[in-house]
Amino acid sequence: MNGSGFDELRTFVRDFVTEKRMSRNGDAAEELGDDCDLLLSGVLDSLGLLDLMTAFQEHCGREIDFDGLDPELMTVVGPLCDYVAAQMTKG
Repeated sequence: MNGSGFDELRTFVRDFVTEKRMSRNGDAAEELGDDCDLLLSGVLDSLGLLDLMTAFQEHCGREIDFDGLDPELMTVVGPLCDYVAAQMTKG
């Protein structure tokens, strides 16, 4: 799914990362491509990723089952946003 839901979620991730970085060291986040691995690039640490999963659920207003997402893709912006957008379209 690469529609407006995906774009809105990508913006949410960018804003989340910017807020985390600003509170940590005053730096704004660089542009995050869909292939950016948030963990391997050092954008977020493991605690930051957990915070992001919680923030996604709060932002979407419902629980999201992340167990269905390949762990290697969970930290990559594009696949993560695709997965969350798909979860939001499920009944």
